[in-house]
Amino acid sequence: MTGVTFRLATVADADILAEIYNHYVRTSTVTFDLDPWSTEDMAHKIETVVALGMPFIVSEIGGDLVGYAYLSTFREKAAYDTTMENTLYLRDDARGAGIGRSLLEELLRLGAIAGVREVIAVIANTPDAVPSIRLHEKAGFERVGEMDRVGRKFDEWIGVVMMQKSLVPD
Repeated sequence: MTGVTFRLATVADADILAEIYNHYVRTSTVTFDLDPWSTEDMAHKIETVVALGMPFIVSEIGGDLVGYAYLSTFREKAAYDTTMENTLYLRDDARGAGIGRSLLEELLRLGAIAGVREVIAVIANTPDAVPSIRLHEKAGFERVGEMDRVGRKFDEWIGVVMMQKSLVPD
């Protein structure tokens, strides 16, 4: 995708990132959050990810912020220190243009530099999450499991698909 640039997120981006994320909180089952995030919530997430030494990046077109992605703790136990969970969201009007694929590729590249070995994607198993599952498949993630009825949103029980990608060859 031409014209798309990437940079590290800063807390100054938090209001726009929260706006992007909250669209999905309010309208879809791709996130299990039920309440919108404040700018402060997003700023805290940025600070937490950066403190871990993990990438939190944004994508821009012509200076307009159109998406973000980050790697964060998969589980709190020390044995999981090189396994991270990825998160990626695009502004609704930026979907379907190849930005997500470029953003995910850049995130994985930076994750490898940061010493990440395994990346886990936990994706809602719903029709509105199918594009995310396809995106991860195209990026080389493999489906490694499913969990049924683990979340409840909009009065329906929702399962998740677990996907995994190794960044370090054995």
